[in-house]
Amino acid sequence: MRSGLVKLICKKELLDTLRDRRTLFVALVLPLLLYPALLLGLTQVISATQSNLSEQRQRIYVEGDEQVVELLRDHALEPVTEAPDGLRDGIEQLRAEPTDERRAELKRALVEAKLAAVLLLDDGFTGALDAGRQAGALLVDDPTNEESRTARGKVQGALREFADQKREALRTKYPDEAERLVFAERPVELAREEVASKSQKGAYSFAPMLGLLIVIMALTGAFYPAVDLAAGEKERGTMETLLVAPVTRSEIVLGKFVTIWVIAMVTALLNLAVMGLTFSKLAGMAGAGRIEFAMPPSAILAVMVILVPTSALFSAVALALSSFATSYKEGQHYLSPLFLVASPLALVGLLPNIEIGYGLALVPVANVVLLVKAMLLGGETSGPALLATAATFVYAGIALKVAIELFKRESVLFRTGSGTSYDATLLDSTRRGLPQEKHAFLLFFVGLALMFFLSRGVKGSVDVVLAFVLAQAAILVPTLLFIKRFRLDPAATLRLRPFDWAQLPAVVGAAVCTLILVLGMTNLLPQPDKPSSIEEIAQYLTELPLPLIFFLIAVLPPICEELMCRGFLLSAFLPRRGERGAILLSAALFSLLHLEFVRLPGTFLAGVMLGYIGVRTRSVLAPIVFHMVYNGTIFSADLAPEIAAGLTNPSPLAILLAGLGLAVSVWHFQRSARVR
Repeated sequence: MRSGLVKLICKKELLDTLRDRRTLFVALVLPLLLYPALLLGLTQVISATQSNLSEQRQRIYVEGDEQVVELLRDHALEPVTEAPDGLRDGIEQLRAEPTDERRAELKRALVEAKLAAVLLLDDGFTGALDAGRQAGALLVDDPTNEESRTARGKVQGALREFADQKREALRTKYPDEAERLVFAERPVELAREEVASKSQKGAYSFAPMLGLLIVIMALTGAFYPAVDLAAGEKERGTMETLLVAPVTRSEIVLGKFVTIWVIAMVTALLNLAVMGLTFSKLAGMAGAGRIEFAMPPSAILAVMVILVPTSALFSAVALALSSFATSYKEGQHYLSPLFLVASPLALVGLLPNIEIGYGLALVPVANVVLLVKAMLLGGETSGPALLATAATFVYAGIALKVAIELFKRESVLFRTGSGTSYDATLLDSTRRGLPQEKHAFLLFFVGLALMFFLSRGVKGSVDVVLAFVLAQAAILVPTLLFIKRFRLDPAATLRLRPFDWAQLPAVVGAAVCTLILVLGMTNLLPQPDKPSSIEEIAQYLTELPLPLIFFLIAVLPPICEELMCRGFLLSAFLPRRGERGAILLSAALFSLLHLEFVRLPGTFLAGVMLGYIGVRTRSVLAPIVFHMVYNGTIFSADLAPEIAAGLTNPSPLAILLAGLGLAVSVWHFQRSARVR
């Protein structure tokens, strides 16, 4: 073997790969852009839905000494001293006959009584410890329930603390009598009874992994047929045969979609069947008979039902993405981001204390994993299950609609690997020095990624200033660099046109009315248990001089954010999307930049008004003024408590007047402002 030739061939292949810009973008750049956006979004959703069990007080039934009851209260538990009917008998029957039927009965009793655990202390528990003897206790808990597991840890910690107190008291009282401390190594003998069966414990161990496998199998099953039926047909030259047939483009896409959908479901079901058998065998081997894993017929049917919308979603998205490709290899590059996006969403099910709810039921992929986990554990999931299924079908329908629209565009269907086909809208935008839509989306993700990587912990007033400046620099600097890199017209791209200052009262009134409506809308939404990042930063803002606070809140963000959102993004979306589509799309991206789950609807409403005023005035200066007044009103409210009280909880009359005022402002701009 000639090693020199091997090295030469290797060098040649590496150079060919590095010359492929799509490969480099997918491998190096795309993860840097997608993962921060995903993690920021997931963090907000999870923080709004995840229950902090360590801070919550779990209800447990305690039978024994009052000193222990008080100590349990100090450990964030809610002891109940009155036993529910039949609970004591159920525990005795379980200890005498430890069968799965007895465990199921006792588990139902705990659920009906809303108890996380039961602690039974032996007679004379405290007296035995005071005398230097070992004391006994019995803890009944559910190892497949996160709340019960948390309560168990708190009980064990409380008993250890109680025993340590008694041990130190004995050592102080009898410093020279070591025989009295014979119990010191293990003062409390804590016995346990679990209300979960072996199969339930097995399901608890394997359920998150099973949900993850469902996502992987459905995605893999849709990946290759989608690439072959779209990009592969383009490469083989067989797409033209379908196009000249007496069928519409929509019918072609629907036929391909159904084919991919069926293949994805069959592939996933076959793989899951084999994996199910493997899991059962693995559970028996790993647990040596102590862990069982078996899926009842109802769970198998539920998994098959979940697989239908999941496969539909991946099939539609894969078909839409592969429509852009001109070859099989290029199609694989375009579908690689689908794996990048789906993987972290599927891993949500592995996180502790995360359960399916109405919020997470709307998150694609994550809702499937969490739903499988909940159903295998026997939780009540009918409401979230219906919402998750409906949401997944809606997302699949949107992706399918996008795929149909792409197939109707000649510039996509007949593009070649050397460039793009003729596009009058794109050509006109380029001639006028305006950005393209792909530039706008790339700028958004670059800004979001920079905000993520430049974010820092806030531990003082200096950190607050630096955090504000870095966050806005992450928005403004890429915007200016994109204008230079793509040789755009700065004035046209950023919409730096004169503003008719006679419309200033209408802009100011619209800003104040929008703020009142946004605050009223925010108050209707469920508030998070822990303070938001904005509230944590606010405590350090008071240490800064007032002019600097005003600059950080009411000057810097309006300029930077508006130059990007109502400047660059709006200019990119207007030629193809029209006024309505450009306003809504730029508002959606504007709201996602703030990534506060509770503020999302209100920020979107503010973004819609900012975009509307920007379009009607044809200038970015009007949205900047609107934004300054909006943020400046919040700043003024912090200085005047009477204003803050009225803004924080606006009355129904104030909301009504704000709605009327906003309608008048819209009518004014509709009637008198120059229309684009």
